[in-house]
Order: sequence, then structure tokens, then C-alpha cells
Amino acid sequence: MPASTTSEPAPTACLHCGSPVPSGGAARDFCCVGCEAVHGLLVEQGLTRYYQLAQGKTAPAPEPRKERAFAWLEPLMSRAESTPGPLCALELDVQGIHCAACVWLMNELFRRQPGGAGLTVDPALGKVRMLWRRGAFDVAEFLRGVEGFGYLFGPSRKRPERTSLDLPIRLGICAALSMNVMLFSVSFYVGLTPEDGDVFRLFTRLSLWLSSAVVVVGGWPFFRSALQGLRRGVLHLDLPIALGILLVFGMSLAQARGGRGDLAYFDTLNTFVTLMLVGRWLQQRVLERNRRFLLDDDGAEGLFVRREEGARLATVRAAEVADGDVLVIAPGDLVPVDAVLLDSGARVSTDWITGEPGERAVGQGGALPAGAFNAGREAVRIQAKQAFTDSPLVALLRRAPTAAGGPALHTRFWDRVSRRWVVTVLFVSALGLALWWPAGPDKALEVAVALLVVTCPCAIGIATPLAYELVQARLRRGGFFIRSTDLLDRLPRVRKVLFDKTGTLTLGRLELVDRAAVAGLTAASRDIAFDLVSRSNHPASRCLAAALAREGARFNSEARVSELAGQGLELNREGVRWRLGRADWATEAVDTGHPEREPTDGASCAGGSPASRHSRPSGRVEVLLSGSGLAAGPVLTRDGVPVAFFQLRESVRPDARREVQALQGEGREVWLISGDSHGRVSDMAAALGIPTQHTLSGQRPEDKAEAVAKLDAADTLYLGDGVNDSLAFERALCAGTPAIDRPVMPGKSDFFLLGEGLGAIREALRLSARLRQVVRRLLLLAVSYNVVAVAVCLAGWMTPLRAAVAMPATSLATVLFTVWWLSASRERAAASPTPPLREVPA
Repeated sequence: MPASTTSEPAPTACLHCGSPVPSGGAARDFCCVGCEAVHGLLVEQGLTRYYQLAQGKTAPAPEPRKERAFAWLEPLMSRAESTPGPLCALELDVQGIHCAACVWLMNELFRRQPGGAGLTVDPALGKVRMLWRRGAFDVAEFLRGVEGFGYLFGPSRKRPERTSLDLPIRLGICAALSMNVMLFSVSFYVGLTPEDGDVFRLFTRLSLWLSSAVVVVGGWPFFRSALQGLRRGVLHLDLPIALGILLVFGMSLAQARGGRGDLAYFDTLNTFVTLMLVGRWLQQRVLERNRRFLLDDDGAEGLFVRREEGARLATVRAAEVADGDVLVIAPGDLVPVDAVLLDSGARVSTDWITGEPGERAVGQGGALPAGAFNAGREAVRIQAKQAFTDSPLVALLRRAPTAAGGPALHTRFWDRVSRRWVVTVLFVSALGLALWWPAGPDKALEVAVALLVVTCPCAIGIATPLAYELVQARLRRGGFFIRSTDLLDRLPRVRKVLFDKTGTLTLGRLELVDRAAVAGLTAASRDIAFDLVSRSNHPASRCLAAALAREGARFNSEARVSELAGQGLELNREGVRWRLGRADWATEAVDTGHPEREPTDGASCAGGSPASRHSRPSGRVEVLLSGSGLAAGPVLTRDGVPVAFFQLRESVRPDARREVQALQGEGREVWLISGDSHGRVSDMAAALGIPTQHTLSGQRPEDKAEAVAKLDAADTLYLGDGVNDSLAFERALCAGTPAIDRPVMPGKSDFFLLGEGLGAIREALRLSARLRQVVRRLLLLAVSYNVVAVAVCLAGWMTPLRAAVAMPATSLATVLFTVWWLSASRERAAASPTPPLREVPA
């Protein structure tokens, strides 16, 4: 986490993942609700061996989603069960695998369910393959059980990239061959000469054959890249690498055929190729792990829906939905098009499309917008009012363009470095050839080859990829996962940080303002309230259920609770009517023919003060609201008499205010862009310390995109969580999301966050600036070394032995410098405040 300018107590470590617990969080032992929920499940089900296997490598757990839809699973199950034989097989992608403990946990859960025949988990790719006995295994139940631990399953779309399989194999082969060649070369350096006869010739031939294999196997990626660059008219670093490999091999081949294997550069050549492959592998390793952590997004093609076709129900792709189709929307399913409700009533959530929280009731014939989710507990029938091609979701679900003009701006520095390096190396080699030509072609070629060998771009080929890998690994441990190759090059340019509100600065759930309202209830009233809220899926009910459970409320399985959409919950027990919901509805008078009852249980009212025994509000109860994001909370009544008022508000991320102010203190503009009302956005901005002129409210998806385009000067970072942020993502310099449990947004983001804190964003900005400094120092070191090496070569003093020592020695030095500098930066940053920002040249 980023350093603070004030002395604060060290945060405690999360019991589940080991991440620092943000100050002000809901739980003191956990960094987020997801970790608390998963830890509770592991303990409850006796699966704590997970922590022994994880060895502290567990990532923060996302909050498990309830009532997640499995419409996508139905066609896959039909295909799996249509195959002959006693066993069925199914391969799925899984999100959230990060270590061997995850593999053990899935296998243990699979073993506990009857009917399973075998489970194979591929943690590197994020895939599972399961076998089960036909008719004896509930696949959906198993998947729901595993998803309760923070994982997500989806159709099998992940495929290993060719380079991810290719490079490690090439690297392994070259490393093994190079070690043997180096052993043969040692014999030449310690005195083996042509006079030794057969032994000398054998070692020379073995070195030649093994080096030929290294050139073919390890050099091919650089040869291919150099040729592609030449065809496009682009000079990049792979060109001098490829030329160096070919010329050094050619020179060494000529020396070996002439009987002077002791003058060849075989060991240097092998070491050079192997180290370049190491650098290339480091560049892709962490990024691929981060990408495979998530499910692959297939845009609109990945959405499925159930459609009535006569007497049968077919699962089809959303793209096949036509105007007038009757669809069945199960709990958790998405409404793909604008539609009307055919059933008597439904509860829907539109947070994904609008970005704002809350559920609402819809009556028969009511309109359902595209992008709404069924938030109820029963499936509902709807009729499409448009074809999917006309749905507003189509534009929001489209994939981000793969070849935008923006990235070229961020790689301009590396393009300049590469071109200048290539031109300089080729010029110096040609100069050496010309200067020594009068001494004979052999000597001139030897000098030119030596120049290509010792001017190895080790700082760029090895140390720089290592620096990127170290930074990415540190950020990953803090819950910041990078997906885009050049994000760390773009982050130092960020001068404006743009936040969506709901689900980004807030946690997308409600919290109780005053816990005394629950603590002040008698045990009987607490149990009644718990019976009410535990049978509802409304966000307010879930919030109160958690608070009541913490106070020891007990559940009565025989209670019968009715829920009136848009009003609240009702329970009748022993002739007493209990209601929890809207104040005007809950306090309706009860015509019992007896004097009005008064609350006699000492329950608290309006935040914990005892309810009056001699007064009763008539008509509507007014709930006092104050602060940011407060909503009129539910009222608990007994026969219409208020027992307790529960003030609720959106739960803000625990470190949101501190991080927003820290970003502003570092010289960055912070903006709040939301589709919510002006009052709620203004209240949130005031609570976090964001200037009023930096807030935009009531923003539609198109408005957000336009606002980002106006603000962006290739210096904006946008953080959002809903599909309504999709268009804005495409306009920002870089974009990220904390919402990895919903489709589309993770696939469009440059990074994603785990956990409930926002501190990882500032840490990423700080480390990216540090990385830029390290890389430029590495280039300075490389230039200094090459000036000395070129002088030695032009003087004719470079020999194969000296080259064999100089090249790996300078590579090792740059690597050690990189590791030391990046590890020491943490202590330096903790000891001093972050310096103010300065403009970064384009």
C-alpha cells in the first residue's frame, strides 16, 4: 500500500489473504467482505488445510454472488449428456485460480459430492475438466458450491497463446544446450589447443552442433520479428539481436571449420540467445497469469437466454432474440432487450446498466429495460419489444478496438530508443570493419563481430523485462492485476483520475448507519426482525440480516413471511402483525377492535433511543437523514406502532476519502462521474473532498464517454464497474474495474482490482513512476558500458574469452541493479512523501 505522510499504526493482515486490512473497514480481521465470507466457509466445512497449501499466496476473494444464472450451462450439459457411455465429460473455464490450494479445494469439493468420477484442474490456463456418472451428479449444484468460495465458471473459451507454449520450450532447450557448450569452452580457455588432436576436434564439433541447434531453436523468434519489422519499415531491437546472432555464428563457424574452435564465440553466442529468451519470457509471464485469472469475455455472443418455442423451452444466444419473443428470465438472468412483464410481478436490478444501486418492483405489463437482472427468487416471463440487434446493449457489449491509435503514443519512447540503438550498433560495427580492413578481412570481421557481441542490449533485453515483472508481481500481491502490455508505460502520464460512484467508490451494498438501532432491540424483537429479513433478497434485508446475526438473532423455520413488492415484509405471530418496510406502509393502523397496543419490549426507535410509550406518529413516519448517500431506511413496527428505525446508506470503500485526498495532494485532479442524481453525487463528493466543479451527475453511457473525451489529454485514468462505463473505457488513456463478477468490463479493462480498498491505484501510479526512473538509469548504464566495450573492440583487444566474461557480467550487473533499486524504493518511499508531479514529455 502507498506510504502515508502521517504516522499511522501498521494495518493488521487479513486472516484469509494476508493483505492489509483498510482502516475503517466493516471487519477488523479481513480486508473485504469476500475474504470474510470465504474464510467462514472454509472453517465451517473443515477445509482449513487450504491455508497450509496456499502458503500466503492467496489473493483477496471477491464477494460470492448469490443467485447467479447458469443459462449458459444448459446447452453445454445437453451436449455432454448426449454422448454415449456411462460417463459424461465437460470442460469449463474458471476464474480465480491462483495457486495449488485452489486446485486442492476444488478437488475436495468434487470428492464430497456423490456421482463424480474425476476432476482435472489446469491452474496455468484456468480450466477444469470433470467426469461424472450419468444421472448421478448435479453439475449445477457443484458449480454453485465452488462459486461460493469466490470462483466463477463459464464456457470453455480460454486457449493457450502460441508464445506461452513456445517460449518456455525454446528457453529450456537453449539453457540445457548452452550449459554443455560452456563446459566445452572452458577447456579451450584453460589450454586445449589444436595440437591436442582428436579431443580438440571433438569438442569443437560438439560446440558447433549444439550451437547450431541453439541458433535455430532460440534465434527463430528474433529472426521472425526482425523480418516482420523490415517488411513494415520499422527498425526495432530484434534486428541487431538477429544480426548479432547470425554474424557471431557465421564467424564462429568459419573459425571452427578452419580448425580454430578456440577462437570461436560459441559460449558467448549461447549465453546471449538464452538471456534474450529469458527477457522475452519475463515480458509475458505475469500478464498471461493476470489474463487467465479471469473468464474470457465473448461480448454479446456469450449471453444466453431461455425462449419459449411452442411447448418447449430452448436456450438460445441473445443475438437470436427477435421482436415479440417470449423469454423466461430465471433469478440472476439478464434481460437482453427492452421488454414487458407478462407475469403478475417481478423485482429487477438495473445497477449493471445504470451503475446505480437498488432494486425495484415491476407489475404486470410494466416495462423492463435491456440490461436489467432478475433480482427475485422466481423465474418470470417477459415479451421482447425489439430484436437484439436494436438493443442498447449491443453498443455497450462490443469489444474494444484491438488496434487503436492511442498506444503508439505511449510506446514512442521505446520506439526512439530502439531505432537509435539499432542505427548506432550497425554504424559502429561497420566502422570497426572499415577501420580494420587494411589488417585483413579476418581481423576486420573479428572486430565487427566482437562489436555486435559486446554491444548486447542487455539492459533492454533482460533487466527491463525483469523490472516490469517485479513491479507487476508487487502490484498483484496488493490486488492490482495488470492486463495490458503497456499499462505501466502509460500510468506515469496520468494527471486526472475519474471515478464512477456506485460500485467503484462505494461497494454496491448498503450499511447500517447506527448499530445501536439493532443492539437496542430486545431478544424477541431481534428474532422477529431476523425472521423477516432472512427470507428476503432485497439489499436492505441482506444488510439488516447481517447486522442482526452479529447480535445473536435466532431463525425460526416455521415463520411465514409475505413480501409486498415496493412496500416491505409482513409476519403475523400470535395475533400480532409485524412489518418491516416503508414507513407509510409499515405504520398503517390495525383495526383490531381493541385499544391500540404500545410497544412494551423496550425496543429502540430512531437510532437507539427508547420508543415513547405515550405517543404514536399518525400517518407517515419521517426518517431523519443526514450525510452522504443515506436512503430512507425501513421501519420495524408492531401492529403499526414503530419499534425501530434503521437508517441505511451506501457503503463507501473504507479508504476512499484518504485515497482521493492523497491523489489530489500529489497534484492529480480527481473527478466523480455518475449516472446518479445531482444531490447524491454532490453529497458523495463533499464527503470525499472532491471539488464540486469536478462532479458530473445524471450521466448516460454516451454522456460519460463524451465527458471523458473532453477531459482526456492522454492523461486520464477511469475506474468504473458497470456496462454503462463501457464507452467511457474506450476514451480514457487507461481504464480499470473492481467488478470482475460481471461480464464485459474485465475484458475491456487495462487492469482490475481485488479487495475493498483503493490504495492499489496510488501504489500503481507510484511504482510506474519508479519503474520509469529505473529503466532510464538502466539505459544510462548500458550506454556507459557500451562506450567502454566499443573502445576495447575498436582497439582490437576484444577476444572470445574477454567477450565471454564481459557480456554475462554486465547482464548480471544490470539484473542486480534492477532488483536492488526496486526493492530499496519501498523503504525510500516510506521515509519521504511522494514528490509533486511534473510534466512527462510525450
